[in-house]
Amino acid sequence: MAQGKESNSGCLGIVGVVLVVGVIAMIPKAVWIAIGVIAGLAVLVWIGVGLHRAWTNRRASRRAEMEEHRVRQEAAVRQQRVETLGAANSQCVEESLAAAREVAESEAALVGWLGDVDFTADIDQIVASFERVRSLRRVAGELGRLDEPNDDDRRLLAEAREAATRLEAAATARAQLIVRCAEEARRIDESIQRERDEARTADERDRLHRELTGMLYGTENAPAGGQPESAADRVMARVAGYREIKEQIVRAREPDVG
Repeated sequence: MAQGKESNSGCLGIVGVVLVVGVIAMIPKAVWIAIGVIAGLAVLVWIGVGLHRAWTNRRASRRAEMEEHRVRQEAAVRQQRVETLGAANSQCVEESLAAAREVAESEAALVGWLGDVDFTADIDQIVASFERVRSLRRVAGELGRLDEPNDDDRRLLAEAREAATRLEAAATARAQLIVRCAEEARRIDESIQRERDEARTADERDRLHRELTGMLYGTENAPAGGQPESAADRVMARVAGYREIKEQIVRAREPDVG
């Protein structure tokens, strides 16, 4: 009985194989070609996706490495500046650098309302002044530690301390002017955006007024609307304030005395 079942299963298997082979033989050659083309395209797409993913990953990795290198380099520069200028004066330089970048990237600067926005020379002079302050105080400290100071020692120490204080105050004031320029540029950008918002609101108000007035009175009898007040005057007042501060910076570019 078991042998009969096994014989029947074998026959069915052979019949199935024959049927499959027959069906395959009945498929036209053009269909096989199309299937091959589709399979080839699928393989090419798979390879392309893999290559694109690998290229994207390498680019992202390279970008991350470059950003990490930039961050390390900036940190090293800041640390060197602290060692050269001292913590307080180094912070003052950092603030002026950030302010200069903010001015250069402002919309008011990009449209040309602020004129020359390059503060490189000013910041270089600020750094040079702080370096001179540091050197004056270092040498004065060495002189002050000598035994039995005489009148010349005391005179030179007083002059050095006075010169260092004067230089430091002038450089700090110049850095604060750059920060004020950034604040004014920020306010100008805010005024520009506010002017845009007010203009959009005025246009929408005028449209709705005309539409509603036409519904109420008819187009012929509609009262004339007043011209909306522009915020341009406020923007230009801000520009004038910025330029006044910038003029103070230009005047401060005269060589330091002492």
